[in-house]
Amino acid sequence: MVRNLTMYLNFKTNKHFKRNKNSWLGSTSLHILTNNLRPLKWALAFKGSIVIRLTNLFRIVFLLVGVISTSVHSHPKNEGVLNEMKILKQEYKLPSLSLAINIDNRLVFAGAIGYADIEEGKKATVETQYSVGSLAKPMTGIALAKLVDLGKISLDSLVSQYIKMPDYTDSFTVRELASHIAGIPHDTPERDEAEFVNTKDHKSPFDAFYVFSSHSLLFKPGTEYKYSSNGYILLSAVIEQAANMNYVDFLQSSLWSKFGMKSTELDTSFAGEKHEATYYSDYKTDGKYVMSTTNRDRSFLFGGGGFISTPIDLVNMAQATYSGNYLSKEVRQEIYTPTKLRNGEVNSDKYSLGWRVGSIRLNDNDKQTWTVLHHGGVTDKASTAYLLVIPECNASIAFATNYIPDKFWRMRPKMAEILKSHINIEECKKT
Repeated sequence: MVRNLTMYLNFKTNKHFKRNKNSWLGSTSLHILTNNLRPLKWALAFKGSIVIRLTNLFRIVFLLVGVISTSVHSHPKNEGVLNEMKILKQEYKLPSLSLAINIDNRLVFAGAIGYADIEEGKKATVETQYSVGSLAKPMTGIALAKLVDLGKISLDSLVSQYIKMPDYTDSFTVRELASHIAGIPHDTPERDEAEFVNTKDHKSPFDAFYVFSSHSLLFKPGTEYKYSSNGYILLSAVIEQAANMNYVDFLQSSLWSKFGMKSTELDTSFAGEKHEATYYSDYKTDGKYVMSTTNRDRSFLFGGGGFISTPIDLVNMAQATYSGNYLSKEVRQEIYTPTKLRNGEVNSDKYSLGWRVGSIRLNDNDKQTWTVLHHGGVTDKASTAYLLVIPECNASIAFATNYIPDKFWRMRPKMAEILKSHINIEECKKT
């Protein structure tokens, strides 16, 4: 995430935003795990002395396919995933693409191709962190579900039972707030100022209420659906209050540490020093990228979109949606069930507790549908990410990239196809 370098001595250097001089075609770093999580280790490495000896023809091929540094188990499905990644990278002109798949609580694929920083020639790896935007909402939804299991929050209690401000918190429930039917406005001028003008590190979601608290509700709570990242700032504060612990600390102790999410953190000025990608806002016809603005802060969004992470962490987190050792069956069912408006109709986006809920058939002969949880994340003019979970099959897939290509949403259905190819339908169980 980019920051105002003049405001803080500890802000990141401009390594994330140097104008590139290189082609977008980049390198490949692949890590595919066997079922027992012990990769067969071998590598192809192209050193400078070798490259010098390449023929001109091979140099052209080299630039087109990229440097390959790989630790790989020769499984045809996983090799197919890598090929699909290369196709997506080229089709959408991505600086880098990172992708991970988790089946039955095992990381079966993790790969990254391209450049985390084009000008510095820094290759993307599976450790490269990206701003994952609204994928903070599923994290917050899981944290909320955990507090419900612990008896510290009731979904159908008024928000005012936990927080008395703004005044309208006595007009909608926690469930309505979590599913975007409370009416809190999403686009406010204060939000743009927080992100691009008055940038600073935020320590608590209460510190960010100024981006929405002076604005009235858009409609009577429970009557409409309106997506609101600002509403999730308020929900983050509810979680902080109910947990009697700083919101980020609660996520760290109750979620991130439980599922090995070592690369997930609030996007403050000192986050991602070693592994965060450089972000690009545009791609020119001459094959060069334009770096995103350096004057930016996202920490104020908290559960609305304030984190950096990796696809590996995201698919690890997905285990929380189906693990019987983490959430009770009753609370997991709340995640799988879209919230209804007060008139009894399901909200228009089929949104539950931090997730969009859908259904899928696993193959052409599948006579039943399976629950799908999914969510996208977009950091404007910087990055996009996506997470899809089929909880009844204990399966998930996530990707992230450091650029928002034209019609980026078309990449998401491809994730479902890739994930389905890794699923044994006989091992899926209806909830």
